[in-house]
Amino acid sequence: MEYSTWSRRVTELAGAVARLEAEATPLGIASPAATAWHANLFQKLRPQLTEAPYLVVAVAGGTNIGKSTVFNHLAGFPASRVHPDATQTKHPVCLVPQGFAATHDLAKVFPSFELAAWSSEDDAIADGPADRLIYREDPSGRQPANLVILDTPDVDGAMPVNWDRARLIAHASDVLIAVLTQQKFNDAAVRRFFREAAEADKTILAVFNMVEWPEDREHCERWLQTFCKGTGAHPAYVYAVPRDRVAVRENRLAFHGLTPGSTDPRDDLAELRFAEIKIRSLRGALRQMLEAREGLPAYLQTIHARAEENREARQIIHDTVRVKLDAPVLPGHIVTGEIWRWLEPRRTTFDRAVHKFYGKIGGAVMKLIPGRRDPAREEADYVRAEEALLTKALEEIYAKLDLVQRAAKPVLRDELTPVLSGEGRRRAFDELRTRLAATPLLTDAYRAAIAGDLERFEAEHPRMMRAIEWGLIATAVIRPAISIGMFGGAEMLTHAAFHVGSHSVVQVAIDVAAGAAGAAGGEGAIAGLSAPARKLIADLFAQFYKERATVLARVIHDCVLGRHLERIDGLAELAEGDDYRDAFRIAADLSRELAAIDGENAAPATESKATSPSLRNLTLPC
Repeated sequence: MEYSTWSRRVTELAGAVARLEAEATPLGIASPAATAWHANLFQKLRPQLTEAPYLVVAVAGGTNIGKSTVFNHLAGFPASRVHPDATQTKHPVCLVPQGFAATHDLAKVFPSFELAAWSSEDDAIADGPADRLIYREDPSGRQPANLVILDTPDVDGAMPVNWDRARLIAHASDVLIAVLTQQKFNDAAVRRFFREAAEADKTILAVFNMVEWPEDREHCERWLQTFCKGTGAHPAYVYAVPRDRVAVRENRLAFHGLTPGSTDPRDDLAELRFAEIKIRSLRGALRQMLEAREGLPAYLQTIHARAEENREARQIIHDTVRVKLDAPVLPGHIVTGEIWRWLEPRRTTFDRAVHKFYGKIGGAVMKLIPGRRDPAREEADYVRAEEALLTKALEEIYAKLDLVQRAAKPVLRDELTPVLSGEGRRRAFDELRTRLAATPLLTDAYRAAIAGDLERFEAEHPRMMRAIEWGLIATAVIRPAISIGMFGGAEMLTHAAFHVGSHSVVQVAIDVAAGAAGAAGGEGAIAGLSAPARKLIADLFAQFYKERATVLARVIHDCVLGRHLERIDGLAELAEGDDYRDAFRIAADLSRELAAIDGENAAPATESKATSPSLRNLTLPC
């Protein structure tokens, strides 16, 4: 796989996973931020594949074993304070070549750290934020332009925060220099740390520090065998460093090679094949990130499984939790008043005298209708009847939810438990009354709909407007049946004579079957109008019920299951989104190509010097 191909695909994958994670975590799916695969993707692959290639070399190991001493040897000067007490290095120290910061964004190279410029060798042991990383440019100018070296905190100390810092550095590294001692070469935490590095296919150099030389030479070989067996690592170079406090103080350690070709880590690092090590490290990070049981595929599988569970839960609610109620009789003046309001400023379109005459006649006729009541009282009665009906609907919904919970699987049962508690029910009924009191009978959306329909009708049938004014006086009062559900669309079907079309609304299901109820002249009066005018008047009344039913269904939805339904709906749709599909597709493609590469490289291949950049002719500071 070409380097540029890795870069493009990993960048796309990281973007899709980041967006998917931002959606999934608030919905209750555990964040993968602390996992190894997530660190490999965001701490290693994305930052290092999108910039000019470079090697990251980290000095790592247990407590009080001389890591900072080895780091200072590599740096060529006291870059990190050497302290006789254990667990003193708190912050990683990074030495970058001159000009590196101009061509690389250090914040992207180490995205989990807060960067701080180096001021003295005490920076590493000073108090400060847990995620601080100290960086400094090589003052000598002799550090290779594509080599970054770091001193890391302990991997096994009494401060767990140091383990996390060291692990983040390890994820970003291509080469780890394992500093070991007689006491620490087989420590459980040390083995675990370097086992993870070996599984990520990182190049490892081993340094047995503070040995008695040459007496411990044979012991070092045995310690190395134990270390390799416990970690699965195969160090490229192995060294022994004698115990010598004066040499430590003067930064002139003596390194004795224990394997063929081992001389001094500064020189041996320059001999490592840059391209081979970098590709190996990136491939190892990619392999860990794509590991089926604990990597990205497992996270995607978790999302898919949760989506299936919640789709099933959503369907159960949709099929089960639906109530039907007969809406109260609508006071005709609520709708007709809005139509009159629209007509009033348009007197220039109609004869003023005729318009005034119709208005007087209309008012007189309405007053003479038997049983005519005060409009304000009619509206108050309508609201009270509506509240009673919705309270009854809420009781029926809870009864059905009780039945659903008894037979539900854990995912739905857990969502319903707080909803069905006594406190949850009390809050729902209180909120229902509060929301209804604050809900106007006529919304701005309905007024806009009336205006739009009348303007269109006027443009198409200008001569019918007088007939409509008469129709308003004697129009029937529509009394529909409203069905409220928890999921689905909304639809409105009226009496066949009115020919009202269907509508839809998101999140709730509202079915309105409107029939005529004889009142104020009954259906016969409106039937006297022409067909287009009858349809218009019927549509305007029907639209009120559609709008009202939508508002009331939203109140029911919010009072009972709003937040819980939104989470169920969000989880149900999570595995259907573009980000999930893209992440799944790219991960599958990379897995196939990685398997093909691993098959081709079953026997380690050697790159020719002509095509493989090397550090052979570069030297680290002395």
